Amino acid sequence: METIKRRIDQILAFCCILLCGLLTVVVTWQVVARYLLNSPGAQSEELAKIMFVWLTLFSAALLFGEKGHMNIGILCDALPTRWNLSFQILTSVLILIFCFAILVVGGWDAVGRTMRQTNAAIPYLSTGQIYLALPICGVFSSFYCVYNIVTDFRRLAGTILGERPQQGG
Repeated sequence: METIKRRIDQILAFCCILLCGLLTVVVTWQVVARYLLNSPGAQSEELAKIMFVWLTLFSAALLFGEKGHMNIGILCDALPTRWNLSFQILTSVLILIFCFAILVVGGWDAVGRTMRQTNAAIPYLSTGQIYLALPICGVFSSFYCVYNIVTDFRRLAGTILGERPQQGG
């Protein structure tokens, strides 16, 4: 499972780097076209918005893999390791439910409903294709949640098993 996680990390990191680079090029072109050529393009502006949304969602998924998402650790850090890990598992389960229900299922539904709608600025790109970022990132985030649950559960089991002999002795 660790190998799969590393590979997904590499894929997402590559996508984020690529999107960030392309976004920089598109925004630079937009500025040049607007101020030097007096011809702002609606397509480059819309493309920049779309790439920014995709970059944000892919980055958020990658952040889940690093356990870098926001949390308020003051309560959990004050608790013993066993309780802290239990809360982390509970939190990951709740996030998994959200990711699967909203991002994967809801995102796939949104993709299906909007696949025939065309974008006004970029007519060869459908709204459904833009919304594909939701289920894709939902799958990645769900994988990371499952990975974190398994990892934390193993750590919790090690903590419990590691403490039992000390209590009996």
